[in-house]
Amino acid sequence: MSVRPGKYQNLIRYGAAAVLYLLILTNLSACLTLQADQHSDDLDGHAATKMFNVALSYINDVYIEQLNLGDLVMTGLNGLRRLEPGLAVVRAEDHKNQVIVLFDGQVAGRALSGKENPAAWAVTAIKIIRSARSVSETLRKASTEDIYEAVFDTISQQLDPYTRYNTANSALKERAKREGFGGIGILVSPHADGALVDSVEKGRPAAKAGLKKGDRIISIGPQSISGLSIKRIIGHLRGPIGKEVEMLVRRNPRADPFPVIVVRERIVSQTIFPQTRDGLVHIRITSFNQRTAEEMRAAIEATRKQLGTQIRGFIIDVRGNPGGLLNQAVALADLFLESGTILRTRGRHPRSLQLFDANPEAIGDDMPIAVLLDGASASAAEIVASALQDQGRAIVIGASSYGKGTVQQVLRLPNNGELVMTWARMHTPSGYVLNKFGVLPNICTGQIVSVDASLMHLTEKNREEIRKEFSARRAAQKFNTKLAKKACPWRPRENNDIDLEIAKRVLNKKDFYNKILTHAGPAQGS
Repeated sequence: MSVRPGKYQNLIRYGAAAVLYLLILTNLSACLTLQADQHSDDLDGHAATKMFNVALSYINDVYIEQLNLGDLVMTGLNGLRRLEPGLAVVRAEDHKNQVIVLFDGQVAGRALSGKENPAAWAVTAIKIIRSARSVSETLRKASTEDIYEAVFDTISQQLDPYTRYNTANSALKERAKREGFGGIGILVSPHADGALVDSVEKGRPAAKAGLKKGDRIISIGPQSISGLSIKRIIGHLRGPIGKEVEMLVRRNPRADPFPVIVVRERIVSQTIFPQTRDGLVHIRITSFNQRTAEEMRAAIEATRKQLGTQIRGFIIDVRGNPGGLLNQAVALADLFLESGTILRTRGRHPRSLQLFDANPEAIGDDMPIAVLLDGASASAAEIVASALQDQGRAIVIGASSYGKGTVQQVLRLPNNGELVMTWARMHTPSGYVLNKFGVLPNICTGQIVSVDASLMHLTEKNREEIRKEFSARRAAQKFNTKLAKKACPWRPRENNDIDLEIAKRVLNKKDFYNKILTHAGPAQGS
């Protein structure tokens, strides 16, 4: 995989020098008259100002659309009404450069507006928050994190469905999904003794230490875990990478417990689940984390080693896959492509303009491919499906995908929370925009009752008829989101084997596969 001009793979991080904060505070302090100055406040002014400056700078610079920063901050500050309904933050009628805090209709404080300067607005925001806390017992009792969440949640809701603020706790969970966590590689469930080991992942610390499925964990460290919630038990098992976990384990009811010491490693959740039957490799992908492409490569290599020339094709199943890391989707698609474009991204920020091309080192380039897609397939899953479809490497079977065609950057904030910010739109190799429209399958199964009838319908058509039909549906899709979904609607059903059965039949008939593939190539458009 290669990335042409505009390469940008690391998270953007914004901050401001301490000198800048001091200058702003010095210059504005004389102009601000606030009741909060007369009351004690446990809000750390320096830390909070830094938090707001970092967040507001990021929003102002990175968001996909140009924003009116002042209006956005004002809206965010009014998010404090979630905590205190009697509060209102407005601009002064007589001085438009002033912001007023009202509590039950009475002026509680004033501050200069920050215009379009993130650092100045950060100072203004903290002054306003302190003023509000001086007159509201509810806000005084609220934690600093409660304040951040109320403001930044409200700001995020004004932007788009995928921009969001994650609290420190939520961000920790999200990072664990993307990057992994310190753990020992087991799944557990509640048990009278404490926790029952449901599975032990091969090659992980627990397996190396001798833990087995069916073992019961009685204590972790000096603490008995009997009666603890599964959430708290998992919390004890996870922790810093490289640190020891001491456990007392009982193998069967009549045996004495024995000690087990396990050293935590980084655990990244498995996302690739391959199955092979009759020469067809069915690979289910549940999400895209930092190991997904690596897992896919390993699965392909293992299958080739096992079956060799007996492999007749791959079924890549991304039904229900909500997406994940963009770079992993690109890297996975690259495994099956020798050349050509995989994805383009375009946004307001110069570094959001990226072009991802395939490298000539594909390992799955010589086999027919079917991609299974549905209305819950989104984001990274759509990148894989559209790239393989547009490059004529796969037929797509199922229903129109979700249409989540925007890219988010993640900023880790000073409080260890996160801002997930939309900064670019995704364009497929043939040029159409994924957002809202999604990927249109080559074989639509949304309304199929009979597999035989569906395949017979396609068999009776010639290549040109198939191409024209698909081109007409895609052309309509490009300009109208309602038509996009109507072209191949998704109706969740209990029997998901229909898609899989069609994929098997198509891949087992090379001539039929090639016939369908004729309308999977690049479409016209931009």
